Amino acid sequence: MNPATVTDNPHFGEKVKCFGKQAALCAEKTWLHKQNNLATINIEVAPRQGESVNWQNKITIQLSDRELPELCAVLMGYLPSIHVQRPGKGVEIIRQSQKLFIRASAGTGRLYVLPVCIGDTFRFSALLLKVLKEQCGLSDETMLLAALRGAATLNRA
Repeated sequence: MNPATVTDNPHFGEKVKCFGKQAALCAEKTWLHKQNNLATINIEVAPRQGESVNWQNKITIQLSDRELPELCAVLMGYLPSIHVQRPGKGVEIIRQSQKLFIRASAGTGRLYVLPVCIGDTFRFSALLLKVLKEQCGLSDETMLLAALRGAATLNRA
């Protein structure tokens, strides 16, 4: 995985990429224009073709202001999984032993899967927590984690 980088495109910001044998993931900061340019994340999953990635055939999901904290709770280990769906496509992220398992699908025959190792999960988590901190306006990381943990316990209620 490459460290977070800044793009020249004003519609996007820092990003993190992870590469599996069959697919690749790109998590990139962007903005929800319908919500006063609120910071969020685009999740893109694309198939690998040998050593290269076919980004032209990617599946993209933009996280809502409700989905970003839920995915952060999964990455922090407070929730076991998340399934984000849009009409005709979806991305599922599941915690497994020693890795995250990511499955993205769209239409018939487009199913991409990849494991994300611990080191890459760290970078993925760091970017998402940074964007969540910006989105909710909390300056204290301890309060952010406490809020995530408390919200995640509703899953057990």
